[in-house]
Amino acid sequence: MSPPIIAPPIETEKPAAPAPTLCRRRELLLDIFAMNSFSWAIAIPIELLLAGMSLQEHLQVRLLAIIFNTLIARPFGLYRLWVYGRIPGQGRLHAYLVDTFVFLSFQLPLYTANMLLGGASWVEIATASTTFMLLAGAMGRPYGIYLDWLRRHWIRRRLHSQSRALA
Repeated sequence: MSPPIIAPPIETEKPAAPAPTLCRRRELLLDIFAMNSFSWAIAIPIELLLAGMSLQEHLQVRLLAIIFNTLIARPFGLYRLWVYGRIPGQGRLHAYLVDTFVFLSFQLPLYTANMLLGGASWVEIATASTTFMLLAGAMGRPYGIYLDWLRRHWIRRRLHSQSRALA
């Protein structure tokens, strides 16, 4: 008599494929690009029009911002992911509140320090920082949407180029 044969289980469903991810270098570059491009677009009207900074002051602050944003872009992206992982919920209101909180809690202290180092006066700093706080509700979620859009676009582009290389 032969021993019983134990057959491996039959898989009825394929395991879920892991979500496509970016390599770490691409994530870093994407976060740096997103932070710098969004920051500059938002800073122009705040610093030049509302705070009344001169073009020279604005450029000094923005050049410093490029350095700061490049250094903090990836930590901000990771912080955002971390906060989203810690605050349960879903939907548009949840996304708005979390992105606003993340943006304000991470960016305001850095923005204020950047303006101080860039040579802005205390009145200019107070005006720009207050405006920044008021606009955080209008900037946090758009930045989150922009960052998510860039990530999806870069992943899609990467997958497309990989599939073309395999063909």
